[in-house]
Amino acid sequence: MTKTNELLASGVHFSIRQATPEDASSIQKLMLEIAQWLKDKGSTQWNELLQGKDVHQLKQKITADEVFLVSQNEQIAGAMILQNMPNDWDESLWQEDSRTEACYLHRLMVSRSFSGHHLSLAMIEYAESLTRSQQIPRLRLDTKSDVPFLNALYQSAGFTLKGVQKGYSLYEKVLH
Repeated sequence: MTKTNELLASGVHFSIRQATPEDASSIQKLMLEIAQWLKDKGSTQWNELLQGKDVHQLKQKITADEVFLVSQNEQIAGAMILQNMPNDWDESLWQEDSRTEACYLHRLMVSRSFSGHHLSLAMIEYAESLTRSQQIPRLRLDTKSDVPFLNALYQSAGFTLKGVQKGYSLYEKVLH
């Protein structure tokens, strides 16, 4: 049985748990929803999903217990990938820094029907908590540098911009 925890975002209660293989198609639909939303906002981030390419290999990440699913009353509200080791993409962006101990947050997704609850910030806090519980000192993520609202989100969550590589802003939060 998968352990379920609770998130509180803007006074609203959500459940969060590790995703199971049975969740893969629902999470895939959510990824496509977010990819289309990003495209509609003028961003090319996640466009590969709209072309049928899943560069983060969702099913393998679920099997590796790296995907977390957020729900409310059985309705999917969000999902994210949290890895405690850099993947090839992270290593290409973070280069030498990828050798320092960190967790990497990818595919932070909030269903548009749950926007406005600040759920993304609650999910980031949960990722920070998991990272701390593993005694890993930092949490990292990246986003396209030309997407102002995502860059603003991560900065408002306390991440520091560490640089830009290949058109991606690299963010890190040192956890104490």
